[in-house]
Amino acid sequence: MAENAKYMTNKEQFMTFVLVGAMARDINAETNDAQLIMHMAGQIPGDAIPANVMNAAKVFLAFCSYDGKRPHRWMLPPAEAKPKAEG
Repeated sequence: MAENAKYMTNKEQFMTFVLVGAMARDINAETNDAQLIMHMAGQIPGDAIPANVMNAAKVFLAFCSYDGKRPHRWMLPPAEAKPKAEG
């Protein structure tokens, strides 16, 4: 096999780390937030995820754990182009 062969994309790796972290959080804190966390993580575009996916997942899970914490820009879904109002 080629040395540079990738079996998972950055998005898939990120989602895997988030899944494991969200499930651990649910078990530890006795919550049921893993499904919502996975949905939010799925909204992040793959090309916006930083190269270090494990650290990105850790930062994302920390964001999900605290109320009122602002997300990093890479966590936000891309803004849709809105037509300009004529006037």
